[in-house]
Amino acid sequence: MISRRRRTEVLVESDRAVALGLAALVCSEVEATDLARPRQGLVMCEVRETARGSRFYLGEALMSESRVRIGETEGLGVVLGSDAELARALAVVDAACALLVPLACAGAIEEGIASAEHDLAARRVHEAALTGTSRVSFDTMGGQDMSVQVVAR
Repeated sequence: MISRRRRTEVLVESDRAVALGLAALVCSEVEATDLARPRQGLVMCEVRETARGSRFYLGEALMSESRVRIGETEGLGVVLGSDAELARALAVVDAACALLVPLACAGAIEEGIASAEHDLAARRVHEAALTGTSRVSFDTMGGQDMSVQVVAR
C-alpha cells in the first residue's frame, strides 16, 4: 500500500491525465459526492531563513481545493494553481484509497499510481542528465592563492 503523501506527490507531479483517469475509474464504480465544490484560495508560503533559522512569509500562492465523500470516507484534493478538475480528481482518488472496504478497482488504482511513479522517476533521471551536462564545479585552492577555478565537465 502506497502512502498518502507519496501517492499525492506522484499524482500531482505526473501528467494530469493519470489522476483524471483514476478518478474516472473510481466514479464508474461508486458515486463521489461533493462536500465542497472545487474552489480557489490563497495559501501563505512560509520559508525558513537559513542564517538565523527564523521563519517568514514569502508571499501567497493560488491553490485549488476540493472535498468529496465516498460512503462515509472523505477525500481531500489540493493543488497549486487554478485547476479545479485536477483537485476534484485528487480528492476522489484520496477517498477511494482511504475506504475501509477496498473497491474492485483498487488494484488498478495501485497499478496506475505505480506506473506513474516509475514514469516520474524516469523523467527526473532524464532531467538530471540534461542539467548535469552543464554543471560547473567550483574548487578553491588551498594556501595563499585564494583564487577560484572553474571546471566544466
